[in-house]
Amino acid sequence: MPSAARSGRLTRADEDKLLLSVARGDVAALRELYRAFEKPLFTLGMRWLQDAELAGELVQEVTVRIWRRASAFDPARGASSSWIFGIARNVAADLARSRGKDPIPVAEPRSGEAEPWDQDSAWAGWQVAKALRALTPGQQRAVELAYVQQYTHSEIAKTLDIPLGTVKTRLYAGLKKLRAELVDLGVLENEPAP
Repeated sequence: MPSAARSGRLTRADEDKLLLSVARGDVAALRELYRAFEKPLFTLGMRWLQDAELAGELVQEVTVRIWRRASAFDPARGASSSWIFGIARNVAADLARSRGKDPIPVAEPRSGEAEPWDQDSAWAGWQVAKALRALTPGQQRAVELAYVQQYTHSEIAKTLDIPLGTVKTRLYAGLKKLRAELVDLGVLENEPAP
């Protein structure tokens, strides 16, 4: 069992190894995948289905389908997280249809943006969310306020009741760590420093 799995943070290689182990019938590997993906899947379920019970059902059904279909996973065709996300997308659609409604996208796409159900965009978003978990809570909150809420540095300092210099330090360190995590996950390429 990868040591990163025990800490809750899996690399792409760890995820792929676990999924290949599940394909060989390893229940412990399935348990590790479940632990790693339970929260992200539940969060996606809530965003798409707007119902905690259905989101929980999504997590359970995705886990069952991973167990049944793990032998279909081919690491040469993409990351295991992308494969798992594809299953989640199908389960969300099935659950919504069974309740007579459509899954709810988080927001309508702006002109030129990918559709909300675009698997590649959603996978990249998922990886960014995963990378954000590596930041300290203070860094996470500062990055969220700056880049999601579009707060200025001064507004962040006032909101968090911390000095402006601390905001800048948290953002700098947080973005540096976030970039390193995204490189590790294969979302960004490692560019040599100028």
